[in-house]
Amino acid sequence: MLPRSRWSCFFAQPETLLRWHRRLVAGSWTYPHRRTGRPPLNQETQQLIVRLARENPTWGYQRIKGELLRLDVHVSATAVCTTLRRHGLDPVPRRTATTWRAFLRQQAAGIVACDFFTVETVSLRRLYVLFSSSGTAAGSTWPG
Repeated sequence: MLPRSRWSCFFAQPETLLRWHRRLVAGSWTYPHRRTGRPPLNQETQQLIVRLARENPTWGYQRIKGELLRLDVHVSATAVCTTLRRHGLDPVPRRTATTWRAFLRQQAAGIVACDFFTVETVSLRRLYVLFSSSGTAAGSTWPG
C-alpha cells in the first residue's frame, strides 16, 4: 500500500519479515532429532557377554542371556546375539556329532542287563534265578 520511497521508515523490509516468519514457523514444526531404536549396550555389558561366550564355547545366546539374568543384568536375547556376531563369535555354537561308541559309553550306566535261568541242585531240586545288573559305575569304562 505504501510506495517504495516510504519503505525507509521501516526498520526491516517485507522480505526480511517474511523470512523471519518462515523461520519461526519452520522452527515450531520441527522435532528434535533423536536416534531411533534402542540405546546401545554399554561397553562393560558387551565385554561380559563376549567373556561368557569365550569361556563357555558350548553356550548359545539364550544360555548367555539366562546367565546374565542370574547376575541381574537385563539384556534381550537379540542384543546378546548381535553383540556376539559383532565380535566374530557364533551365537549358536555347532554341536559335534556323537559317535555310536561315545553314545553307548554315555548310556552304559543306565543300561540294565537281565537274565532268567534255572539251576539244578544236588538234591535234584530246580531253582529259578532272575539275575539283573545295572551297567557300570560312573567314570569307569564300559567294555566294547
